[in-house]
Amino acid sequence: MDPLSVRSDDEDYEFLRRVRLRRREPNPDTMTFLERLQEGICQRRPPQVPLNNEAIRSMRPNLTEAELADLSRYFAEVASSIRPPTQFEGSHHQKVQLCAAEIDEAVARLGRWPNADNPPLFALMEYGHVNARTIRAPHTGDHIVLVDTELMQFLFQFSKAVALAIPTGPPAPNGILCYATNIDDVRAHLQSTREPSRRFASVVFHYATTGRASSAESYRVPPATERLYGIIMQSAQTFALAHEYAHVLDGHLRDGRRDVTGVDGERVSLSRWAMGLEMKADRIGLDLTADIMGKAGYDINFTYWGVELFLCANEIALKAISLLRTGDEHGLQDAEKHQVALFHARRTALDFLFHTDLEKKVGKAASDRAWSQIEKGLHAVRDIMDLLWEEDVAPFLKVAHADGVRPAAVWES
Repeated sequence: MDPLSVRSDDEDYEFLRRVRLRRREPNPDTMTFLERLQEGICQRRPPQVPLNNEAIRSMRPNLTEAELADLSRYFAEVASSIRPPTQFEGSHHQKVQLCAAEIDEAVARLGRWPNADNPPLFALMEYGHVNARTIRAPHTGDHIVLVDTELMQFLFQFSKAVALAIPTGPPAPNGILCYATNIDDVRAHLQSTREPSRRFASVVFHYATTGRASSAESYRVPPATERLYGIIMQSAQTFALAHEYAHVLDGHLRDGRRDVTGVDGERVSLSRWAMGLEMKADRIGLDLTADIMGKAGYDINFTYWGVELFLCANEIALKAISLLRTGDEHGLQDAEKHQVALFHARRTALDFLFHTDLEKKVGKAASDRAWSQIEKGLHAVRDIMDLLWEEDVAPFLKVAHADGVRPAAVWES
């Protein structure tokens, strides 16, 4: 992909210095607008949970004491470099800010930022749909990426359940994970233990019936599975935020914006929805995610697993709501049909774009050979989620519907 600009190392450093300053000390007028928006829309004030050793241990139960101490020091250092949360932003504030900072660095490495003084502000807001949306604040013109408070937990729960369905073995002597993603191996694993199917069904059921993936029961997994879901989750969460960042990079609010009435009658700019803009944002978002995951030492398959998990999880959630409402996963409301079609189209388009980009880089003959190898494991997560849905979750939800279980009221509003 052609960069929007090219910088020297000194320019990259200066870019990141200014970006980090803006992240730590955003425009006061923009923050005032954000807090008024959160106050007007948020359904509740989330508890302010300190990220202490107890909280870290609850998220990563398999850490050694030394690893826990290192992670605790790291989070303490990070907290001093990001803005404090508003009263409406809960425990995922720091995670979102860390993810935004990693995307900033990827933007610098790829030379994609046309305006080094104004990165998008990332903020948590509970608005009832697990996604993120970019707006432009009035008066200041700053971009704000509004991340639903449940999004990070939604992707965490799905990543964990899917990783549990992947058979793993002891790590190799060099620490490399050993796992099997062949669908026959996965099916045999699921037949030997019902735990993955039960956990996957639990997160889908709780999300559909309460509106919150976080209401699913917590559980511990083996260390190898913990490592695997951490990788998938990192890619999924990064892509979700990088997609919104890409809307800003490509000027989608500047070129195709529409205005709506916000708090106190102010006009707020939203990006106009168009399939072409979504595809562009996905393509840039995939580039940024691949850069971040590559820097962490993970190949394109791991990157793609997280991207497809994000898209497939949204499709499955919508089908689950439909199934509980009507007894038929295809009994979607018009807006839901549009969303399912969009997620499916985005998956198809990303596959095509990825293959096309590979062909441009190495030529058709070489790309065809490489693709035949890459494709074998590229869609492992998609195939596993389809298997879990068709053989376990959908039949379970049909029984639940027959017993009178219905989706949460939030899905009918």
